[in-house]
Amino acid sequence: METIIKEIVDAEKKAEERIEKAKEEAKMRINRAKEEAKKIEEEILKEAQEKANSLIEAKKAEGEEEAKKILEEGEKELEEIRVRATQNFEQAIEEAIKLIRGR
Repeated sequence: METIIKEIVDAEKKAEERIEKAKEEAKMRINRAKEEAKKIEEEILKEAQEKANSLIEAKKAEGEEEAKKILEEGEKELEEIRVRATQNFEQAIEEAIKLIRGR
């Protein structure tokens, strides 16, 4: 009988050791999974940031190109206005000279 009780106690100790070992292994797996998830999260965030930066740069370039076109158009319009103003000024001078001369 004593042998049977001793075997039962030994079996219980071995079972407890296995349970503790399983708990430790489970903790290690959970920690590895958390680390892996963190790495994946960091990679996703890095990739998203790179895509965002790329998109921002592309839109910035588009905006700069559009601003350049608008500026060029504005400069053309200003030149046209200067030419017309010069022509109007010259015509006004001619008309003033005619008035002065009495024609």
